[in-house]
Amino acid sequence: SSSAMRRLLQTLGVDLEEARARLLQQLPGRMAQLQAAAAQTMAGLGQQGRLGHLGCTADATAPSPALELAQAYKALTAGLQGRSAEARLLLLAAIAGEHLLLLGPPGTGKSLMARRLASICDGPYFERLLTRFTVPEELFGPLSLQALERRDQLERRVEGYLPSAEVAFLDEIFKANAGVLNALMTVLNERVFDNGQARVQIPLWCAVGASNELPESEALDALYDRFLLRKEVQPVPDDQAHSFLLGALRLQDDKRSSAEESSVGTAWLSSDLALHARVEA
Repeated sequence: SSSAMRRLLQTLGVDLEEARARLLQQLPGRMAQLQAAAAQTMAGLGQQGRLGHLGCTADATAPSPALELAQAYKALTAGLQGRSAEARLLLLAAIAGEHLLLLGPPGTGKSLMARRLASICDGPYFERLLTRFTVPEELFGPLSLQALERRDQLERRVEGYLPSAEVAFLDEIFKANAGVLNALMTVLNERVFDNGQARVQIPLWCAVGASNELPESEALDALYDRFLLRKEVQPVPDDQAHSFLLGALRLQDDKRSSAEESSVGTAWLSSDLALHARVEA
């Protein structure tokens, strides 16, 4: 348990936050580096006795972790209605380095929030819609002809594909075929990819899976278990949809009014300039 681990570290004279920072430094990827830097900062503040709350920082002018989380939450939910819980789970998955499964009908904002998470994390992003006809090359990259010709090995060119991404969105994940699913389970669970004869560590930090339905086959249970966080995404309720449409109409009316005022001003300026030109002539 965490309490037993804390007592053990105290017995050894090791600070818990410092040990966490060292562990995070061993993980690959930009997200892990950011988490390690944050853990080191928290450890330093803890040693100075300034951890009164989550948002406490050594520099009063620097943004606090709580403020950065609030800004990320605002970016995830901008223009969306009824997606507060999904946005919080996305942030939790990104911070904890876990995977999130979103279950719901099309048009509920699943892919949009995953793309926004990638923009917040500022790291390599991969997205793919899976079907039963999806081949491994679409996810893991094409075979390298140079490796086959020079070293007589079957290796993949993974740049720009799932093994090189830090944030990934896999839509309709349960519709993939067995060949793709077997490779996905190793990637999601162990963060490793078998590329030819080598097993390489990948920088994947958070994967978001989406599906319109729960897996029906027992063969998909293992993949389902790879997602520690799961959320059913419901369509926007009627009352929230009504208020959202009214707000959108008001915003459109304001833009139209501004455009009309601008056009009137431009027309008046043009006629005035034309009159001035005639007078001078």
